[in-house]
Amino acid sequence: MNNSTRRKFAILLGLAVCCDSAAQVEYGNRLGLQQGTEARLMTLSPEVYLAALDPAVRRWYVPQELYEEYRWRQWQYTNRARLPYRRYVEVDLQGDYFYDLYGNYLTQGWLVFNTAQTRPQEAGSTLFKTNVFDRWFNQLVIAGDRKGQYHYALTVSNNLRTTLTPLSFSKPRLNGFQLDLATDKYQMTFLHSLISGPRAIQETERAFTDATSLAGGRFAAHVGDFVEVGLHAVSAHQTNSVADQLVETLHKGSLTNEQNQTVGQIEILLKDDSPEDGRGGAAFFPDASDVIITYRDGTVEQGRDIRFGPVIEGGLERRGFLSSDCSEHISLLYDFDSASFFNLAAADK
Repeated sequence: MNNSTRRKFAILLGLAVCCDSAAQVEYGNRLGLQQGTEARLMTLSPEVYLAALDPAVRRWYVPQELYEEYRWRQWQYTNRARLPYRRYVEVDLQGDYFYDLYGNYLTQGWLVFNTAQTRPQEAGSTLFKTNVFDRWFNQLVIAGDRKGQYHYALTVSNNLRTTLTPLSFSKPRLNGFQLDLATDKYQMTFLHSLISGPRAIQETERAFTDATSLAGGRFAAHVGDFVEVGLHAVSAHQTNSVADQLVETLHKGSLTNEQNQTVGQIEILLKDDSPEDGRGGAAFFPDASDVIITYRDGTVEQGRDIRFGPVIEGGLERRGFLSSDCSEHISLLYDFDSASFFNLAAADK
């Protein structure tokens, strides 16, 4: 190949490269965002940039969703007599993307209300209500569907009027959600409310370890044409997200962190149950009284063996005992946080 042929081949190759570069589509930020050396491969919905609306700012200084996708030109005359108004951002392009646990795409929209409980975990009870829930939906969201005889509805509200039965549960302002299922023969309802959670709207998710929850439900069945049999249950209980027993907590409840502490003090008050008669009040015999202490490991011992007794206040001194006649009372305070108990106790309390 001579020099002339080589020059022609180089010129043709350069033209081909230029043509190929010119033919490439400019996607802007729609396929991801480059931040330094890191590429964030996430799709972004078109956004409105106020700088693009200013005629003094040249269009190539800002991302060009308005310019490229919506063909909006700052310098052109606007007349909507024939051309309808077009939103900068389409409704179906708004909102966030939601995926399942495996990364599969579910839907696109807004998270307006969320309540969840994760066990065992610190601050496992969460509640989230956004401004969209308040301003767009007026604190009431209803979702429902049906197929044949099967119907369902999910209602979320800050002020939900709901009734299971007039005597068991009827509330005009339930702060939570209600799930209803119905067929031709059966009806079922489940409702839940985080009673201790805030009723107000918040910008960030609120998390709790200790919370007061309300859970209830009703199941009804038609027997024949004129008889309906129903079963319902309602439980208001304390929950602790650190504990594992979810089902047991629904039935019995659980202690909060502040409540689930070892006993620090026990006070016993002795009073006269009939002070008006002026005689025959309660009596306390210090020498004949003792306290039996059971530790967590099962160890049992008497307070007298470790010289541990109560701090006594009040009472009238009699021969060998104290009495609490009339308005007098006797206070016995057992302080298990005192040094006299800690230093001589057989095990940890």
